Amino acid sequence: MLTVVAGKGPFQPGQSVMHSADPRVKVLSCLLLVILIFAAADWGQLAVPGTALVLAVWLSAPRFGSIWRLCWMLRWFLLLTLLMHLLLTPGRTLLGTTWLSLDGLLTGIFVCLQMLMAVISSAILAISTPTENLAKAFGWFVKPFQWLGCPTGEWQKLLLLTMDFLPVIQEEMLAARGEDDERINPSSSPDQQGRWHRWLQKLNGLLMRLVERGDAIAHRLAGDEDTDKRPANLLPLFPMALVDQVFAGSMMAIIFCYLLLG
Repeated sequence: MLTVVAGKGPFQPGQSVMHSADPRVKVLSCLLLVILIFAAADWGQLAVPGTALVLAVWLSAPRFGSIWRLCWMLRWFLLLTLLMHLLLTPGRTLLGTTWLSLDGLLTGIFVCLQMLMAVISSAILAISTPTENLAKAFGWFVKPFQWLGCPTGEWQKLLLLTMDFLPVIQEEMLAARGEDDERINPSSSPDQQGRWHRWLQKLNGLLMRLVERGDAIAHRLAGDEDTDKRPANLLPLFPMALVDQVFAGSMMAIIFCYLLLG
């Protein structure tokens, strides 16, 4: 799984081109890539955002290991998706059978690749952008809703709290799994009632720790807001820096090639 930095989610510090780009440009580029990926009607169209993703992974180097581990975590979900298409899609059959669909196999591979590319796109964004900047980028995009009286500031704080809390859940789950491994004793054979009681105790302890750590994160965010210790706000997007201009130009070229192949 992705390496978790305390308080930073899956973000991994670096000096790559992906790290130096403005988070608003990266969020918008990621969204457009995901839209193009799932809107692709054939392999030619899918190859356009696929090429962009390969370039993005290369620019975010050395992060290949983290992205590969994330893809490996999805192996059973992707296999189930492929099997469902293989067995349930009508059309040409495979290997002379009546229950294996050749069209389903091709469609399943295409759909699995779409999902995998969308996950990789989101992973690159999360790896190269701190959670604070992601929350601020979200706040920048929804700021016009203030004119309608929407509490966009509260939305941003809630998103930041959620993104900071997810690594805490992952850390506690890994700690609980480690405790289970230490307690395993092959020579013991506890009864079902004792096992159920210990499971409830462990669940209660996990929930209590999550509540305490979530409360600590909320107090930290509130304290940062009260004492003005939060990181500086994002710089104005315009005029765009050179790296952001390259990102914007690349996305326009990707969309043009995508429409040309369609």
